[in-house]
Amino acid sequence: MLALYGGSFDPPHAGHVRVALKALEILDIDKLIIVPNFRNPFKSLQCADGTQRIKWLQQIFKSYEKIEISDFEVNMHRSVPTIETVEHYASKNEKLYVIIGADNLPSLEQWHNYEQLAQKVIFVVATRDNIAIPSGMITLEVHEESRSTYFRDRYSPLGLEETLENDIITYYKEHNEPKN
Repeated sequence: MLALYGGSFDPPHAGHVRVALKALEILDIDKLIIVPNFRNPFKSLQCADGTQRIKWLQQIFKSYEKIEISDFEVNMHRSVPTIETVEHYASKNEKLYVIIGADNLPSLEQWHNYEQLAQKVIFVVATRDNIAIPSGMITLEVHEESRSTYFRDRYSPLGLEETLENDIITYYKEHNEPKN
């Protein structure tokens, strides 16, 4: 069975790593596919180029056999609805796990073709901000304060290996102005 873990990963941080590792620990899966998006349809700002985010994720997860970094959505050069990514990876009528953060729950039913998506996947929800997770969804207990938003606002620590973290900081300083 496959699990898909999509998101902006702009930039990737220790929270993303903890979610992925917790998923490997509790889900009976053959592969976890991390799918950075080209552009999040619910966010107006994308800071790092998709190809760059893929490279960072490949560095972070290079030693994990069961983790694959996908360029599917980035290569589409548009916002790709989750249902389209699920259909790309699903074989036959197989259900997939789709990993989301609890902060996505309030808008989940607004996702493109949500009813169809809900029939094809089993949602796995990573805890965040004490948001209640509905029964029927698998909970990933993850306690991590790193957030991409915090980093983009203040260059706060990402909790990654030092050389990679320094590369990410340099990239953002060269390509983006921090927000106040």
